[in-house]
Amino acid sequence: MQILDLSMNQLSGNIPASFTSLHFLSKFNVSYNNLEGPIPSSTQLQSFDASAFEGNLKLCGDPLPNKCKRTEGTDEPDMNNTDADMKERQFPWFYVSAALGFFIGFWGVFGPLVFLQKWRYAYYHFLDNVHDRFMVMIAKSMARVKRRFIRS
Repeated sequence: MQILDLSMNQLSGNIPASFTSLHFLSKFNVSYNNLEGPIPSSTQLQSFDASAFEGNLKLCGDPLPNKCKRTEGTDEPDMNNTDADMKERQFPWFYVSAALGFFIGFWGVFGPLVFLQKWRYAYYHFLDNVHDRFMVMIAKSMARVKRRFIRS
């Protein structure tokens, strides 16, 4: 029967990753220390009672009731620092393409209307015709509705 009792020893920080290889323990106790972070998963440490971790308010993960927030930790694969640095230094292509698309689209539609007088007159003439047709359609519909109410 192998026991590891580290309770009330003023330990602080995360539970060391080396504890994941202690498969021979029958009892484990790190209660009332200043431990924090996730309890290493997929190890024998999850099989111990939650009282073995009691008094460590910043500890999270199984078997404790408080779950860990998904951040960088023992449950996730390690990222190289170079990968993280590259993600921070990437050029913002999305924003550049969105701005470029807006600029080209805006001036592709409104540029000719601003700089070409014939196009501007044709466009406003078209809008006047659409407006007139819409107003005639509404007037006809209103007249039809009035006739139905007068007949009944």
